[in-house]
Amino acid sequence: MSISVVTGAAGFVGQALVRGLLAAGDAVRGIVLPGDPSIDELRALAPAADRLQIVEGDVTDLDSIAPAFAGADRVFHTAALIHAWAPRERFREVNVGGMRNVAEAALQHGVDRLLWVSTSDVFGIPEAGEVLDESSPYREWHEPYADTKIEAERWLWSFARERGLPVTVIYPGWVYGPGDKAFFPSLAQAISDGFMMFWCRDLRLPWVYVDNLADACILASAHPAAVGQGFLVHDDTNGPTMEEVCARIADAIGARPPVRHVPYPLVYGAASLLQGVWRILGIRSTPPLLTVDVKAFGRPFRLSTAKVRREIGWEPRVPVQEGMSRALEYLRGRWARKTR
Repeated sequence: MSISVVTGAAGFVGQALVRGLLAAGDAVRGIVLPGDPSIDELRALAPAADRLQIVEGDVTDLDSIAPAFAGADRVFHTAALIHAWAPRERFREVNVGGMRNVAEAALQHGVDRLLWVSTSDVFGIPEAGEVLDESSPYREWHEPYADTKIEAERWLWSFARERGLPVTVIYPGWVYGPGDKAFFPSLAQAISDGFMMFWCRDLRLPWVYVDNLADACILASAHPAAVGQGFLVHDDTNGPTMEEVCARIADAIGARPPVRHVPYPLVYGAASLLQGVWRILGIRSTPPLLTVDVKAFGRPFRLSTAKVRREIGWEPRVPVQEGMSRALEYLRGRWARKTR
């Protein structure tokens, strides 16, 4: 029986990977932050306790995670600080420092493969009409998440070459699906509050259903052609627009669909102003609008998946429309429990 380690195992992508690995017959060691409120959800994925071991540790602390790597065949690194109102140094601590610790532990214990779930954001914000692929250069966003992911990736490829660590990197598009506690719920809250607006018309995101992403990660982690390679992963370039998704979310929560369009410069200026006020006043809560979100939803992202399909034979198992239906059903149930 193969042994797989999953960092961030209680997270959205982490849980999907744990489900997929257990279904494939692996034993899984899931690394989670001490006291993570989603530990019980993770534990419920494996009624047989011998197939899933939950390890409480922090990727920023090498000593707390390294023992979990002993005897492991594969490591899936999903832990990251993603959408947070936090100092840049905290992003570096988790995204760069955590990457270094995971790679060091993987090398120390001689794992067969380290697969890192990165982000398509490392290739920057595309120019009008540009299609990004794995040969596209890294381009900074001047935002802490994407920029620390770029820093971590540059370090990882250098480390892998110098130390002989077998590495594969996956660059997902916009991940959605059942279990999402951030993306769709935040859109639902903005719609419910009457705050949701659009600043790019007919915006189509490179959607990737969470189980399709897990399939790609598991396939790539065992494929010999994937060693030393990175792969962009998303389902379909013809998925629904943001306006269509938000209309379906509004229907799911019983709210009016948002229709307001605002010029990009006005929205970006408002986000910059809000962030400045929050910093000056030292407010701990997240501002209602972030510049990173304005950038992310301000231009179409066209990503090529030719490489992952050609070189390792991945195809999305769940079509976009079916995936959206499942995601919205999950959101509907979560919203109903929240508003009781």
